[in-house]
Amino acid sequence: MAGSAFFLFAVLFLLGCGNGYYRGPVSDHFDGSRFDNPWESMPNRFGDFLKWRLTAERGYWPEHVAVEPTLPPERVMGEELRVTYVGHATVLLQTQGLNILTDPIWSERASPFSFAGPKRVAAPGVRFEDLPPIDLVLVSHNHYDHLDLPTLARLHQAFNPLVLTPLGNDATIRSAVPDMRLRTLDWGQSFIFNEQVRLVLEPMQHWSARGLFDRLKALWGAFVIDAPGGAIYFLADAGYARHLSKDFVAKYGPPRLSLLPVGAYEPQWFMSYAHMNPAEAVQTFLDLGLGNAMGTQHEVFPMADEAYAAPRRELSQALQSRGIDESLFLLPKVGEWFTVPPR
Repeated sequence: MAGSAFFLFAVLFLLGCGNGYYRGPVSDHFDGSRFDNPWESMPNRFGDFLKWRLTAERGYWPEHVAVEPTLPPERVMGEELRVTYVGHATVLLQTQGLNILTDPIWSERASPFSFAGPKRVAAPGVRFEDLPPIDLVLVSHNHYDHLDLPTLARLHQAFNPLVLTPLGNDATIRSAVPDMRLRTLDWGQSFIFNEQVRLVLEPMQHWSARGLFDRLKALWGAFVIDAPGGAIYFLADAGYARHLSKDFVAKYGPPRLSLLPVGAYEPQWFMSYAHMNPAEAVQTFLDLGLGNAMGTQHEVFPMADEAYAAPRRELSQALQSRGIDESLFLLPKVGEWFTVPPR
């Protein structure tokens, strides 16, 4: 029962972090105490979790992978969009003179501890000291591989960015960085940044917890960066939900760029509610009306049972089987970057 994924899930079930995250009005996804996905409630999975760990067969992951970090420009102006895969769900988006980071993690482990938990096999694709001035940080939910407090503290000290995050996550962030610039959003709420870019929080099928007693106490969500040149969709960590993609297209049209997770999906009988596999990521890409896409959450942290090489292989197979040009759905190596034309 040893292993990084076991450790992480054990922490989620055995650490208590309290429940004082959020108080607000009842809605279709908040009952006054807990959040949930109104179209399909989060099942009670502790028994399934134990079954998974007793039967787990982890695929091969290397101990270390060489990374050639990139040096991004200080700013990218106008409608040009430069995208850099820093690693896991951390992506540097540069457009309109703004530098935006998604779910930043520069820590060695995706864990509440520095000495145990899932350990990165690839260094960040941009050295922290080489980051351009960061204006805006998007934090999608409170799992340790997405809400990394040491990294947020470093970003605050270096750049003092504004952090946008779903309801309730501000309590966790302020516990470590009391004076961080923060704004919380509910599903459907938006925020205008620098008069040019509108940020919207949309639903995604996932869940939240950092310990035993805070399950579903903070909200999760997908971010839309509605900017000149077309909308960017950051679907951070989610199970497949076709209706949400259709809702996106109805509101924004096909996205200029979708950031879609392709890792942490095995065993699928346990993971599928909250983690799509590469084939489902391709189906999401189709549901969104094509455009351009990039896979995330691959080749950095061993979070589940699939092998290191599996997401790249299975994504290629899924694209070929659907007759999709692989240049439309990129899976960059850590540290690689590319540009995306306007819609």
